[in-house]
Amino acid sequence: MLYPRSGGALRTLSPDSIIAPWLETIQPNKLWVIGTSAPSVVGDYQIHTDSEVAVFNSAEICSHHEMPKAALIARPLTTQKDLLIAGQLRNLLIPDILGFASEKLAPESLYALAFKRGEECQEKTFSLFSFHYSLASYNHVRVWNNPRFWANPENWNRYWW
Repeated sequence: MLYPRSGGALRTLSPDSIIAPWLETIQPNKLWVIGTSAPSVVGDYQIHTDSEVAVFNSAEICSHHEMPKAALIARPLTTQKDLLIAGQLRNLLIPDILGFASEKLAPESLYALAFKRGEECQEKTFSLFSFHYSLASYNHVRVWNNPRFWANPENWNRYWW
């Protein structure tokens, strides 16, 4: 997302400026970074909070048994095949996932995995958009989806709706 600066010029966000507030909001004590290395902002966060950060490549995701509170996909997703990384993390029920995708990747494919599109940012010469998955907000509570309305055996044959 572009924000106006004084004087009418626009400034572009960097991936680090999206990662930092995300880390401050969720404050994970254990974080997985998927990629070749952790961004510098993650290292700064680790030093100040004494949290555990592990860096994995995409092939190592399913080989660990202790799940983190959050995961960061550090390398941009550019192809449909790259979506497998996001899908694997989501299927492991990791509560919060943040990543970046190329403009070439259709956002609908991320929406299908229950990710929400975030802000646009600039990485060197190309644009990326952030995407976020939160298990807490994925499946909102519906008024009708509870035992009060449909799973009370004592109300069977009593009400017809």
